[in-house]
Amino acid sequence: MIKRVIIVDDHQLIRAGLADTLRLAYADIKILEAENSATAMGLLAGNEVDLAIIDLYIPGEKNFSFVRTLCDTYPALTVVVLSGSENPADIRKCIDLGASGYIPKSTPRQQLLAALEEVLAGKIYLPDVITHIMPATISSNGVAPGLTLEQVTASLTPRQREILKLLARGQSNKQIARNCQLSENTIKVHVSAILRALGLSNRTQAGVLMQQLQDATPYTQ
Repeated sequence: MIKRVIIVDDHQLIRAGLADTLRLAYADIKILEAENSATAMGLLAGNEVDLAIIDLYIPGEKNFSFVRTLCDTYPALTVVVLSGSENPADIRKCIDLGASGYIPKSTPRQQLLAALEEVLAGKIYLPDVITHIMPATISSNGVAPGLTLEQVTASLTPRQREILKLLARGQSNKQIARNCQLSENTIKVHVSAILRALGLSNRTQAGVLMQQLQDATPYTQ
């Protein structure tokens, strides 16, 4: 359930349309709006917010810089990128920086609301444009005959690969967060994304799988 949200987009019509959609779905929702990053950061400093829905291309910001700033400054905040870009590279980059979801602006209303519910439940939301190109090669029990290390790493962002290596060493989320200099909540988001990308059910499967692949092929990346 969304209670407090901030919408950051330089287009007033986009903000208004999204705000109307959210108000129809959530009667008691509190919505803050910002047209640029400076206004958004000021609002976040003075208000409690559960969810930030932000455009990828914010005036005055370099590509991805606001996503990075927001996730680093407020690691407990659920950040969702709502963008006109459906470039898989953009999607992967946003998730790697700590965003919990990436929703194309072409997404239908009900699917958008379902996506927001997913991220607020602690899951990662990725659009079909990227999930369709991720190899579903690993079975739910972690047994993957013929699977290569290259296939696994190609399905993950650089940050996710780093976290997967630490999972294989048996490290807890707290230990991984310390080693990666990220919040524990951000690590949880990344672990969820790793499991989803590889089609696994839990972190133990991910760690065991990585250990098996490292034993078979020395990991040098």
